[in-house]
This record gives sequence, C-alpha cells and structure tokens, in this order.
Amino acid sequence: MTRLMASVNKGDTSAKIEAGLDIVSGDRLAFAATSLAWRAGDKLTVQSYDIETGDVTFTSGFLFYHFGAEESTGEDYNGVDMRGEVLLLTRNIKIEGTTEDNWGCQLLTADVSEYDVAKDKDIDRKGQLIMKNVEMERCSQRDNYAGIRFENVKSEPSII
Repeated sequence: MTRLMASVNKGDTSAKIEAGLDIVSGDRLAFAATSLAWRAGDKLTVQSYDIETGDVTFTSGFLFYHFGAEESTGEDYNGVDMRGEVLLLTRNIKIEGTTEDNWGCQLLTADVSEYDVAKDKDIDRKGQLIMKNVEMERCSQRDNYAGIRFENVKSEPSII
C-alpha cells in the first residue's frame, strides 16, 4: 500500500504515487475512497509507471476524485494520514502491523447506525470483509484483540 502524492480528479488518466515501487504495466491498482461515499473507489490498470518519480498512467480514467498530498496530514488530524490509499491488486498483499507501540494492527468490520444531518434520519451502514490472498503479520494486540475482528455484523456475509 502507498498513498496518493497529489489529488486526482474524475477523468484523469494519471496519478502521482510513491516512487521506487514494484509496479509494472498491466498491474491493477485500487484507489480507496477519500470521501464519505465509501463506494467511490477506483480500480485502474497501469499503462506505465516511472520508478524514479512515482508518476503512473492508466489505460482508462478515474471515475471519482481522490485526495492526495506530498506530505502526511497526520499533524493536522491527530496522527491520521488522510491522503488516499493506493493498493496493488495484481499480486498478493501483505498487511504488516507496527512494532513501535505494541498495538500491531487490526481489521475491524462492523454494522453501524449514524445520523445523516442532510437527510435528517438515521442511516444503517453494513459491514462486510472480503479478503483473499492476503498475509497478515504482527496484526493483533496481545491479550486483547485478534488481528481480524467483527463487531455487531448481522447483515452481510464476509469471506476470508
């Protein structure tokens, strides 16, 4: 996984991501949504990638806007980097937890209900995890939580 180094707009056929990655022509990249519209993600096929600059071009354009920035937004958002996440879909994925603070990492899937101010009503969000060919390392919290956790998931099936 890497981050968008600059924002992209709907229709753009190129993006700037981290340099020095093992990305080749024909790879598929997923761009996670950077808005509350959780389905506003893109999956694009790489046409070319410049390992020196991180510039990547695609065989088609983006369907959605994705936020990116050269530097992490962590200092502005209590440690959270808000830049769009970019995932390599073509080859196996490895999720590695941190060793710095013994928190590791955790994938949490949950059904939640939240109030939508614009619609003046509660909205139910249904959690689902579909994960294939993924390796997890250091992804749990000792004597506390497993690396994959389901909380109040009642409606959608998950596949691991």
